[in-house]
Amino acid sequence: MDRQNILDWLWITNCLGCGNKRIWEVVGRFSTVSEACNVLRDRKARAEFLTAKEQKSADGIDSDQIDELISYCEKGNIYILTYDDEKYPERLKSIFNPPAVLYCRGDMTCLENDFSISIVGTRHPSDYSIRLTNALSKELAKFGVVIISGFAVGIDIAANMSAVNSGGKTIAVLGCGLDHNYPKDNFVYRSEIEKNGLFISEYYPKTGGSSISFPARNRILSGLSLGTVVIEAAEKSGALITANLALSQGKDIFAAAPHDLFDKRYGGNVRLIRDGAVCLCGLKDILYEYYENYGHKIASAADELLMKLPETAEQKKTPMKNTAGKTADEPAENKERAVYEPENEPQFDASVLSGEEAAVYKTLKNYGSAMLADDIASVCGIDISDMLTILTDLEIEGAVTQRAGQSYTAN
Repeated sequence: MDRQNILDWLWITNCLGCGNKRIWEVVGRFSTVSEACNVLRDRKARAEFLTAKEQKSADGIDSDQIDELISYCEKGNIYILTYDDEKYPERLKSIFNPPAVLYCRGDMTCLENDFSISIVGTRHPSDYSIRLTNALSKELAKFGVVIISGFAVGIDIAANMSAVNSGGKTIAVLGCGLDHNYPKDNFVYRSEIEKNGLFISEYYPKTGGSSISFPARNRILSGLSLGTVVIEAAEKSGALITANLALSQGKDIFAAAPHDLFDKRYGGNVRLIRDGAVCLCGLKDILYEYYENYGHKIASAADELLMKLPETAEQKKTPMKNTAGKTADEPAENKERAVYEPENEPQFDASVLSGEEAAVYKTLKNYGSAMLADDIASVCGIDISDMLTILTDLEIEGAVTQRAGQSYTAN
């Protein structure tokens, strides 16, 4: 970290306030934050750029306290992420009033993966909503999706912990400082999330939350995500604030299908669906939405999941061989990406397929080599647009692999 650069950013946020859009109105008039600070530290010069109230705030800034804050963060394993830091997410830069400074603790690599989805909902969810959150977070995490939520009780913590427990990544966006113990009920989960996830906040480490800070943090939560999933929300719900922010940021909105259309707890979901949100009925509703841009990641994850299927008794009797013809004495996951003979790869269990999916898979299996999507459609008597949807389905399930020129082979 460039200490002087951090000092400058912290001076600005001390002067104008964390999350204040005035930061960008003021800093935007200079070429760098360093230039801005050099001018604003001068009592006479700052009058041109700051209001009377802001000038008074600038007079009260204690540079030694800022230096102590940096030292506190260094000792507490808190990374101070400034707007011009190379680790600052590009997606977050594009939102209205992006945070000038973020305080981070945990696995910083969580910010490197832009395949991320935020999951939000009520603090008092139904059993159905908790089951849905757990299942969805777990499955999305398996496909390499970073789960983002707010660490509140209810849906938030269920989403954060389900991702962590399945070996995935999660980001918890706080409406208070990292070292402020809120909510107290969730304190026991902090160490688990820090191991494989990340806590972030735009507020100083020991700052408490407020009626303003929690709604304000939602712009960060939605801003980091490709889309936002609303699990359970009444007509007047905090989760809808996040959904509206996501809409204003041009993000996708998914609203979980209500357990009961007449249950007022899902009034917000019903309204979102009526207004055009994607009605979420399962994992594929999200994967389909991003398959065009993230198909390679989804397909790769599907292949990994297939490789992790338990071996059958017959497979255990037949040792695998690598391309050099040597017997593999240890499981593939303990080797460095060993390449095996095709006939010894784990076979997809076609018994899970039915209808047109089963027919398409059987056609490819019988053909024995790569087959163009148009040809598969012709043989099966299925419209090409429907065929592409079926093939995408099968690829996500690990049943087929897409090859060059929109051709496919059966696994």
